[in-house]
Amino acid sequence: MTAKRSRFVWAAGAATVLATAATALPATALSGGDAPAQLNFTAKIVIGEKTACTGALVDPQWVITAKNCFTAAGVSPAGKPAVATTVTVGRTDLIQSGGSVQQALALVPHADRDLVLVRLSTRVAATAAAPVRIATTPAAAGEQLTKAGFGRTKTEWVPNKLHAGTFTVASTTGTDVNLDGSDTATVCQGDAGGPALRMVNGTPELVAVASRSWQGGCLGIDPAETRTGAVDTRVDDLAGWVKEVINREKVSPADIDGDGKDDLVLQRTDGAVVVHRNLGSSFGPGTVMSNGWGRFVTGTDLGRLYFADITGDGKADLIVHGTDGIVSVRKNMGTYFDGGTHWSTGWGRFVTGTDLGRLRFGDTTGDGKADMYVHMFNDGGVFVRKNMGTYFDGGTLMTTI
Repeated sequence: MTAKRSRFVWAAGAATVLATAATALPATALSGGDAPAQLNFTAKIVIGEKTACTGALVDPQWVITAKNCFTAAGVSPAGKPAVATTVTVGRTDLIQSGGSVQQALALVPHADRDLVLVRLSTRVAATAAAPVRIATTPAAAGEQLTKAGFGRTKTEWVPNKLHAGTFTVASTTGTDVNLDGSDTATVCQGDAGGPALRMVNGTPELVAVASRSWQGGCLGIDPAETRTGAVDTRVDDLAGWVKEVINREKVSPADIDGDGKDDLVLQRTDGAVVVHRNLGSSFGPGTVMSNGWGRFVTGTDLGRLYFADITGDGKADLIVHGTDGIVSVRKNMGTYFDGGTHWSTGWGRFVTGTDLGRLRFGDTTGDGKADMYVHMFNDGGVFVRKNMGTYFDGGTLMTTI
């Protein structure tokens, strides 16, 4: 691929999948027809108002796609999406009913591959779509893979139907899979992030993710461009990375049982707050003390949780810092945290640590009750707002750092 190099482009775009060929799956997937139900884990991703891509459900609450989908739209592929991002899963025809329509809450990019994991607002029900299994062996030269997506075809800008086509593996590198298309199988705009699949005992498994292509034959491309090759990003060696991101938990040390030793507190991605008590030489089995905090794990969504002894009884309480600016205290009741009371307001720009500043909680006055530290980023000022029993006072500047 040396001539006309400028036409080798990212497959993300405003129009939406494949100019289709005979599928490697045991069903037809011709242009304009329904894709096999086996492919209903394929997701359509709409980023802002102009960019559309494709992805694949790899966990009930996570979709994998190409990192360039977001960079091409001028959006950082890390943290909370800067523009509204909608993910539709479980519909091979976007006109039909059913499926699951979610908002993207967080983006976790791979460090050195064109991949990003997209966390959905809620789990996709099994009745809508089941996650695709990740392959454990790389694509081999000459192997045929099925690629799927919601992108542009030869004749339609926005087909709103999932299409599929068969591609042949030309070669595999440490990070990429080079694919040969055909006159009837081309990766077009809107296909970026779409899955490349092989069948194993009748079940599709994810081998790679669409990254870039020549787009020969796609609607809107110069008719002189006839090349249909594509480059996908390997995922067969990344099952461990996917699992690590999906199961990522926030760990906090805090004395929950009041014995003077910090316990291990986990904020799980399923929303549970789990306490592993300090047994001296090990931590005990986990006990769930609260639920419903799945959107508070990263601190970039609905808010952030802290654990500190606010009431002075020697046991750490749960402090909820919401993006609405409210700081609430949920008292430690021994085996659970209560419903909480509001202690302070106006802290909406202090949640993520990327705006005005950050909050911390610790006992500054020595009375056994945690106070609120306010670290201002503009001038480095650290203010302490004293714990008054049911609220934090107006604060005193303690230092500048």
